[in-house]
Formats: sequence, structure tokens, C-alpha cells
Amino acid sequence: MSAEHSYHLDARMIKPMFVGITLDGMKEFEITSAPDWWPDAPPGKFSPQTLLLSASASCVILSLFKASQAFHAEFKDIKVIADGPMVEDGPIWRFERVDLKMTIVIADESHRSKVTKAAEMAHKSCPIANSLSCPTNLDLEIVVG
Repeated sequence: MSAEHSYHLDARMIKPMFVGITLDGMKEFEITSAPDWWPDAPPGKFSPQTLLLSASASCVILSLFKASQAFHAEFKDIKVIADGPMVEDGPIWRFERVDLKMTIVIADESHRSKVTKAAEMAHKSCPIANSLSCPTNLDLEIVVG
């Protein structure tokens, strides 16, 4: 059996429609509803929806670093744009899918094959994507730069 990793945070109501999140060793930050759910939501705040997309995008980037070691793949830069449409499924709202547009910059064409394999492995091994009930799609672009 493989090792278990466990994570912890504390969530509390700060005031109606505002949640404070505290992670060990970090300053509390606020989460509120997205403006399309709560029109009075102030700008510049995280929402559960944006945090889910943030987790998915950052997870695939971090998974690429690990996969790159296995494939001896080299890249110069990575960017991910995440989109997640939500749909109403009866009385339940859910993400229909998460679409990740990943752009990886490589130094020269000789790195393309290994970086492609590493990106595919990162996508398959991302624990956030593997935990979602909706599909996570990867649209990969590799550019020489």
C-alpha cells in the first residue's frame, strides 16, 4: 500500500456570505461567493469555483515538474489557462468539465517529444483531476522560444 498524504485547514464564518480559511503557518484569507451567484460579492475575493480551477491548474503545473524528472524533459516556461463551465443538473449545480490550456515553452525542437510525454503524464497523475467527478481536459501547446 502506498503512503497517505493528509491535509488540514480551518474554515469559519467571518460574517454572512464570507468564509475565513486558515492553513497552518499562513495568514487567514477570505472566500465568498462568485458574483454570478451573489451579485453583491465584492471584487478581488476568491470563490469556491475559482479555487477549484486554481487547484486544477496549479496541480497540473506542479505534476509536470515531477513527470519531467522521470522523462528527463526540459522546458523554459509553463502557462495554464483554466475554464470550468457549471451546469444545472436538476436542483444541483456542478462543474461540467475543467478545460486546461497548457502552453509549454521549450528551448528547441529536440525537447518536444519528452515534454509531450511528461505533460501527458502530469495530466494523468494530477491528484486534483483524479479526484473530480467531472472530466479534466488538457489542450497542450508546445512552442519553441
